[in-house]
Amino acid sequence: MFIDSDDIKKVIPEVVKIRRHIHMYPEISEQEYETSKYIKKCLEEIGLEAKIIGDTGVVSMLMNNPEYPTVGLRAEMDALPIEEETNLEFKSKNKGVMHACSHDGIVATALGVTRLLYEHKDELKCNVKFIFEPAEEVGKGAKKLIAEKVLEDPKVDKMVIFHYANSEPIGMEIQKSVSTATLGRVGIEIIGKSSHWGEPEKGINAISVSAKVIDAIDKINIDLKEKMQFVLGMGTINGGVKNNIMAENVKLEGTIRTFCEENLEYVLTYLQDRMKEIEEETKATIKATLTSHLPALINNPDLVKMGSKVGKEVFGDKFVLGEKPFLAGDNAAYYFRLVPGVRMVFFAEKEIHVPVEIQLRTIAMDFWASLEHTIRYKKNLPINAEIETELKECADSSREWDGKMEHLLHILT
Repeated sequence: MFIDSDDIKKVIPEVVKIRRHIHMYPEISEQEYETSKYIKKCLEEIGLEAKIIGDTGVVSMLMNNPEYPTVGLRAEMDALPIEEETNLEFKSKNKGVMHACSHDGIVATALGVTRLLYEHKDELKCNVKFIFEPAEEVGKGAKKLIAEKVLEDPKVDKMVIFHYANSEPIGMEIQKSVSTATLGRVGIEIIGKSSHWGEPEKGINAISVSAKVIDAIDKINIDLKEKMQFVLGMGTINGGVKNNIMAENVKLEGTIRTFCEENLEYVLTYLQDRMKEIEEETKATIKATLTSHLPALINNPDLVKMGSKVGKEVFGDKFVLGEKPFLAGDNAAYYFRLVPGVRMVFFAEKEIHVPVEIQLRTIAMDFWASLEHTIRYKKNLPINAEIETELKECADSSREWDGKMEHLLHILT
């Protein structure tokens, strides 16, 4: 089968139009009702039958011959709960929701590929099942569609998935084996003892304990760095009920990311052992548990060879057969446990301007800021009016001495 560049150029305007429409009307995981209707409509306009499954998923079949093998092409369709702050003419019209993980481009490209394959179907030596997956961002979509028998009737023999990234110049990459990480969502609950801040000796401050927990997590990342490639980090922290009441409960949520189940279990056990040490030190109760889990996505070696051959033909030296997996996750791993598959990543680097804060401090300013940070955050010490006054006086004195030193420098130079 051969599709020339002129055929591809013809569908590009349609792909751009679809991508911009989907970008303007993003929907979060499990709420992709309008997106699924739009995709179904696009498929029917191409000439294929399409049906909505699993509430918001879409599946369509290009059947050439029942004796041919069937290839599944998966495209994610859900957006993220992020407010878009761009000036694009096609920016999101749905407040607080944005396509920030290229799923809009993936859906548009998949529909463009669908049209090309449909127009060249007589040259195909396989059947193609187009799978538009909802709820990928929350790790539920693949399981839901598998339960709806998306890999059956007809049976999918091979899977192809792809993603976009802007971390490298234009090119393509396929990992030799493991492509994406195994992920564990970690929940840490700290149970202290509530008390009025007028009687701090009667309580156990869960917020202070949480600071020790976070320090311990940072140390775990250092301790195990030489042993394995992994990430352990917290993304949210919540606790306390009132400013004058010592917090009894703090909850943290985060992630463990590594490339095999054994390492995931090792990091979790290491974390739990460290939490027991902090329990003994603080007398608080700390529970660290894995609240959800996504397996690593592993490419099939035969499909890696086929994909690499095509990648080299199209991208030349811009194609990379990667050794290092991505620390991102992809719930297509659930398909790949049932069907041989390959994941491809296409790159298109772009320049992004990001505002940053740069602090220029004198030695005196740096010493004062470090002291104040230690008192307020590292030690979590109560600050009364007397300490506030002394800190202010120290700041004024530092400013005065900095001024004198600067004046002396001007005289000498």
